Parts: sequence; structure tokens; C-alpha cells
Amino acid sequence: MTHPVLRVQLLGGFNLVYNNAPVMGVNSARLQSLLAYLILHADSPQSRQQVAFLLWPDTTESQARNNLRQFFFQLRHELPDPDRFLSADTNTIYWKTDEDQIVDLHLFERTLREADVSERRGDQITLRKMLEQTVSTYQGDLLPGCYDDWIAPERERLRQQCQTACQKLVRLLETQREYAAALQMGQQLLRLDPLDEGTYVALMRLHVLNEDHASARRVYQTAVETLQRELGVKPDETLRSAYERLQHAPRTISTFGEGDSSTSTSFRLVGRQPEWRTLQTAWKRAAAGDAQLALITGEAGIGKSRLAEELFNWVRRQGFTTAYTRSYAAEGSLSFAPVTELLRSVAVRPHWNALDRLWLTEIARLLPEILNDHPDLARPEPINEYGQRQRFFEALARAVLAAPHPLLLWIDDLQWCDQETLEWLHFLLRFDSRNALLILGTARSEESPPEHPLSSLARQLQTEDKVAVIELSALDAAEMAKLASQVRGQTFDTADTVRLYRETEGNPLFVIETIRAGMADAATLETKALTTDESHMLPPRVHAVILIDKVSRSRTIEVWQKENSD
Repeated sequence: MTHPVLRVQLLGGFNLVYNNAPVMGVNSARLQSLLAYLILHADSPQSRQQVAFLLWPDTTESQARNNLRQFFFQLRHELPDPDRFLSADTNTIYWKTDEDQIVDLHLFERTLREADVSERRGDQITLRKMLEQTVSTYQGDLLPGCYDDWIAPERERLRQQCQTACQKLVRLLETQREYAAALQMGQQLLRLDPLDEGTYVALMRLHVLNEDHASARRVYQTAVETLQRELGVKPDETLRSAYERLQHAPRTISTFGEGDSSTSTSFRLVGRQPEWRTLQTAWKRAAAGDAQLALITGEAGIGKSRLAEELFNWVRRQGFTTAYTRSYAAEGSLSFAPVTELLRSVAVRPHWNALDRLWLTEIARLLPEILNDHPDLARPEPINEYGQRQRFFEALARAVLAAPHPLLLWIDDLQWCDQETLEWLHFLLRFDSRNALLILGTARSEESPPEHPLSSLARQLQTEDKVAVIELSALDAAEMAKLASQVRGQTFDTADTVRLYRETEGNPLFVIETIRAGMADAATLETKALTTDESHMLPPRVHAVILIDKVSRSRTIEVWQKENSD
């Protein structure tokens, strides 16, 4: 059986609408307080004595019960169809719910419960939907015009629940790289509690991630003024250090692509949400003082460097220390080549110069220019004992860790890295496991099989709980369509999308280069399908990547065979 719809607003004000017409008689604060209490405890009989005491705590018991009888009678008189909503007997009264009631308080609490369930299940789509509904339902404090004692703790409880929902939604939106939406939610969070310094930190970070440094400075100034005016205090160390760090964050972000920075960096990262969450978790764990390796693996062109670049720039925009290097197939036998480049990087170079001369002598093994800068420095002796090698490793670790923390080191193409560097990376992570350090690496899975030194390193670090391995797979059809639309500047129709997906198998590099080569339209794809030589069906860059991949894989196999025969 359906009834006329009753709409009740208790959050941010009071409003009562029945069958699309306002109910005007419930207009006193005490009558609204009684209604709110019954709705808060809907479908649960409430003791008349308890309700009377809560609403009239300063009168005698008999007077309080008499007041309750009068107000309950008045409430029944003002509500349309009162028997549908109110029930009473000698000792209890309560509010009855049905499917044709829309009560903001009930909607708020229901979406909160559903958000908790979605969070436990890891259902990010439903979680976001439920959190957005929760926050939009909360229009303000519970009955802000009511000052009854019982309502204050309920009002605070609901406000805290909304704050928690807002905080979760800000984090979720930031994780999904929707910084503008996260900023809007952060502003709402600030309205709920303008004295929460954590909210100011989040807003400054989001403005910088959104490439708006001026707004980040204004947020800090607002925090300073508000805290001084309301509490007579200055911002705490966390807020001040966050501001100082963001002041030195780069205004422009350099980009890195897989093999060629122009390949993908002009396009927004598509998909990869679970992998992105894993990377952020690894960074936050490292930043908290638990040194980690995050290793992104996958086939050539699958987007390893693009995902690594997203984290690199995300960290760098926040003013944290970042350094980049890479390994090359032609330099695989060149010992410590990536480490040498890290030591010479702008992020690391200015800081290790203050190390003790003992460590500078060891570093000079890789950086001979140090001997020119310090002519009186002792020359390094050849390494022929374990202790000397350990001292050399420690010197390199001290040099890198002299840079400000937290620290992100990105080494691209680790599959081509020399074994000495891999051994040193393991040493670096163990040197002081409490260091706020994340080593971010990418590697081609087809060139780092189980017997590869990199795979051995990953297995060892897994036993030490020091690694997060992320294996990238191809984009699905929907994700590929989004990427293709970005590259082309317009949406593909269904037929072209299906053909493009069939040709590229969802490999991001193949998608980009196929479209750039002008080979993504239906007619061209159909013509390509008629050729007998598959290599002619591929764009030149894709063909080159595959050839290089085959050559380097063959070279790797030859090296392993030679080492095993020796």
C-alpha cells in the first residue's frame, strides 16, 4: 500500500512536507525537538519517563510528564495522518517508519552504513557514490535552532560522522587524481571544523597538485589568521613544515615517457586505479619511515614508466625530494651507472658534500671530480676485501640519504641494471630500514624472468616485507577507448574502437602510435588486415620497440648462458 510522501529535514534546519504541501503547525523549537528525538530512535519504543526527563530536565517528574502529554498531543494534531507515524501506550511512545518517508537523518545514516560496507569490500565505485550522498545529505547541524541539552551530543556525533565521510572522500578523490573535486570537498570539510590544521595541510597539497600555488599560499594565510583569532596560537610544526615544503615545490613538472617522453606524457593517465592505490600506499608507508621498493613490471609499451611518472610528479609537486635515473641495455655491464647519475642529480648532489672525508674518498670511486674539488683528499684504494666493499656501499648510501626526506628515487628499466647496483639497492634498503625512502623501479617482465638478479632481489625483499610488486596488464576496451579519444581529440565510434582494440590488444604504446601514424580509422585497419607481412601492419615506432625488445632479450639470454658456462 502506498501513502502520500512525507519529507522531513532535520539537518541544517527544519522542514516538514506532506504530499508536496508544507506542514506549518510544527513550528516551536520544543515541538521540533520532540519530533527529532522520536525520529532519531524510530521504530524503537521510548519510555515516556525518559523522554520527559530529557526534554524537561529542570522540572518535577510530574510536570515533565504532563508537558510531554501536551506536546505529544499537539504533535498528533499537527501531523497529517498521525496514526501512520506515531504510536503510544501508557508507558511508551515512538515514531513508525515506512517506505514513503524521506527523512534526511535516516538517509544520512543509511548511506554511512553502506559506505562502510563498500569500504570493507574494496568497492571504490560504490564507496565514492555513498560518501558523496552522505556529504550532500548533511546540510548542516542537527536542528541548529534548538538548544535542548539532549541534542548537543547527537549534533556533535553527526557532525563528526560527516567530517569522517568528508575526509574519506577527499582521500578517495585525491587517489583518483580528481584534484578539483577533492578541493571542493576539502572546503566543505573546513566549514565543518575551521580549526582543523590537518584540513589546511590537505587543501594546500591539493592546490599544489592542481598547479595553483597562489591558492595554497592563501590557504596557509587563512589558517594563520583563523588560529590566531580563535585560539590565540600559531600553526603547529606539521602545518608550518608543509607550507615551507610546498613553497619549494616546482612550478613546472618535467615528464618522462617509456622510451620517449613525448609518447604518452601529454595524456592523462587512464585506468590503473588499483595499481595507483598500491603505489600511493607504498609511498605513504615509506614516508612514515619504512623504506620500500615499489617495482612496476610488464611488457614493453604497457605503461610502466607512465604510471611511475604519475607517482614521481605527484610526490614532486608536494615539495618532497625526487631523483630520476635509468638503465640502458647497452650499459648493462657498466657498474653503478644509475647510482652515479643519482649522485650527480640536482636533488642529491648539494647534500653529500658535507659528509666526512672518509665517505667522500669512497664516493670518489664513482665521481672522480671530487678529487679535483678536494685535492688534499686521500685517493681511494682498490677494493679487495669484503670490509672495503661494505664501506664503499655505506658511503654511497650515506651520500644518497643525505638528501632531505622523504625521498623518492626512480630507476627506470631496472631489467638492464648491473648486478652491483641491485646488490647496493638491497643494502640501501637495509642500511637504515627506518629511513623515509621509496625506491621506484620499472622493469620489463619478459626480460626479468625468475632467474634474473632483479627477480631474486624482489623475492628477498618480499620476505622482509620491503617490496610492492605491481604487474601491469593491457587496458580493457573501455580504458583503451578513453586513451584513444585523448590522443585523437575526438571519440571513436564503436566499430573503430573494436578494430583498434583488436589490433593493439590494449597496449597503450601501440594505441598511441597507431593513432599518431594515422592508422586507426576503419578503412586503414581493414586494408592492413589484408597484408601478409604482420610487421608492415605496425607503426614504425611500435615495430622498433618490438625489434629492440627481441634483440635485448636475445642478448640477455646469451649473457646468462655465458655466465652459467663459466
